Parts: sequence; C-alpha cells; structure tokens
Amino acid sequence: MKTTLITIGNIILALLMLFLYTILWYYVGKKGIKIFFYKRGDIKTKAYWIVFWFLAFSFILAALVRSTMSINNKLTGILTTIGAVSMAAFCYLIILFPLTDLMRFIFNKLGFYGSVRNHLSIAYGRGISIFIAVVIIFCFGLWHATHQSVTSYKLNIDKKMGNIKELNIVMIADVHMGIMIKEKGIDKLITSINRLKPDIVFFCGDMVDESTPTSLKMYFGKEFKNIKSKYGVYSITGNHEYAGDVSETIEYMKKANVKVLEDEVVKVNNEFYVVGRNDAADGKKVKLLSELLKKADKSLPIIELNHRPVAIEEAEKNGVDLQLSGHTHEGQIFPFNLVTKAVFEDDYGYLKKGEFNLIVTSGYGTWGPPIRIGTKGEIVNIKLKIGKEIK
Repeated sequence: MKTTLITIGNIILALLMLFLYTILWYYVGKKGIKIFFYKRGDIKTKAYWIVFWFLAFSFILAALVRSTMSINNKLTGILTTIGAVSMAAFCYLIILFPLTDLMRFIFNKLGFYGSVRNHLSIAYGRGISIFIAVVIIFCFGLWHATHQSVTSYKLNIDKKMGNIKELNIVMIADVHMGIMIKEKGIDKLITSINRLKPDIVFFCGDMVDESTPTSLKMYFGKEFKNIKSKYGVYSITGNHEYAGDVSETIEYMKKANVKVLEDEVVKVNNEFYVVGRNDAADGKKVKLLSELLKKADKSLPIIELNHRPVAIEEAEKNGVDLQLSGHTHEGQIFPFNLVTKAVFEDDYGYLKKGEFNLIVTSGYGTWGPPIRIGTKGEIVNIKLKIGKEIK
C-alpha cells in the first residue's frame, strides 16, 4: 500500500512538472510569435508552432527514444543534441523575458514616456534584442564549456606514508562523454592529465551518461590505457552511469586498466587507502563507511571517492582524511549555482573540518545545456603533502 502511494505521488509530481514545463515554454512561444509574426492563423504561424513544440519537447523525446531504441542509433544522438541546445536557449529566454516584462510594467507605472520610452523601445526591438542576447550568451557559454582549466590545491595530512612526502593527485568528474566530449575530447583529456604528471588519477563519477554510445565507450576503453601515472587510475560510478548500461561502462573501464571501486577499499602500494563508494542511484543498499574501513589501518592516509558531496560527518567520524566529490557542476549555468549552494554544504571548492578535507569539483563536461555560465569546466590537481606541516 505504501509503495503504491509513493508511485501515485511520483506520477502526480511528474505530471505537475510537465504541466509547468509546458506552460513556461508556451509563454516563450507566445513571445516569439509576437516578435516574428504579425498575422495570426496563416500557414507560417502553424509551421512556427510545429517547429516550436518539437524543439520544446526534443530533450524529453530523446529520452523516450533512448529507452526504446539502441543508444547508438543516429536519431537519438540528433534528438539529444537538439534537445540540449533548446534547453540552453530556454533557460535564458525564461529568465530574460519575464525580467523585461517586469521592467516595462515598472516603467509604465513610473510614467516613463517621451524620448526615454522611445529609446527603450528601440533597444528592446519588440523582443528581438532578447533573442540576440540569448544567442550571444549561448556562444560564450559553449566556448567556455569547451575550454577547461586546471584548478590546483595544496593540502597537508599529518600522517606517515613510507618514504612519500608528497602525492600528486589528478581528479576528474562529470565528463559526460557523448554530446560535448567525443573522441577528440577524450584525447584532449588524456593529454591534459599526462601533462600534470600525476602519481595517481581518480575518476569521481559521471564519466558517461545516458547519451554515451557504446562506440565511445569502446574508444575510451582503448585510449585510457595511455594515461600515465605511478599508482594507476581509479574510478567510481556516479548517478548518470546508472541511467545507461552501467555494467557495459564498468567493463570498458576495466579494459582500459582503470580500477573500478564498487563500495570497496584498496591499499595502494601498502602506503595509503583509497575508498570507492557506490552512488545511491545504484538502487542497492550502499555499505556503511564504518563497515568498509573496519580492517583499515587508520594511521595511514585515507582518500574517499564519493560522487556526491554528502555524508561528510560520516567520513569525518570514520577517519577519512580527504574526500573527493563532483556531481554538482556548481550549478553549471547561472543562476542554478544558487540552488546548489543552498542544497549542499559545499557545492564547490575546498572545505576543512578538523582533520577532514573535502574537495568538490565543478566537473569537466556538461549535462543538458551544453554551456557553462558563471562556472568552469576543470581538471583538479592536488599536491597532497604527507607528514606534519612545517609553519
């Protein structure tokens, strides 16, 4: 009975969200038709609405096609790309149009007439200026999303680790191979990693998603072998891996000599521990951290890979020295960064609590809108000093 009520509740919520989504797109559509068409009811107007609603639901349509057809089908790739671009445009149209409507309302109430109003009307251009602004925003966001940078951190852990005094870590998360990151993007990623000369490399989830074709997995299954690091490459799953064929993804990771950790602990070179957590999207019960670290020697450094920046208190309590997370994209596009800041204690960057350290990356790629506004795509490079810090 309880399960049935939850299912009904989820259906009602989904329908309400679909209704709101449709209403918001209709608002944008009405703005567009007023800008581009002066006459109503002609064949051009009807064609406009057909194209408009196709663009509005292309992202959802792509998901439906993926669930019924092979992900390698060209149709899914085309629909997903169209849907992603449409979502990017929609995000800013639904912000800018209401803002300009509010401004026009305020100006009318304040009595802005004459030359001031004429100049504002010319600048607005019946709304065409909004579309131009969105095109400029999209182009900048697309360029920004494809020009990733390296973010560096220097940390200290007051523990002993054999003769090692510093560990050079490279961390990658949220690549979302498929729409934006294809074969050339994978090559670029590998080159960028090797340029940092890492001792160890961590993939912290969402390396792929529901849009990633098997052909691309086969590609990274060969090319990731070219990553050079002293202690190898370790990976965990994120929530988006489970939206596709996760077993296939893990298979190709292993073919690439990437060590996939599924709720398990490994002792690296007998000098430090790496803990790989399963994502909650797995649907299975995630093991307790205390259970995973039951036999660990906590006098050695413990690095935890957890796709989501959650369970911070659990990590601190169980002696984790450094947790590496992604997932948030830091909102990816403004103003969604305000949402991630409200949801997560640390949605981006560095957080320290006692001896516990957390680093959250904004991710390397994009999901949904193929743009970044107000955030950056990044590779994280951590110089982890071992031993008592000298001040």
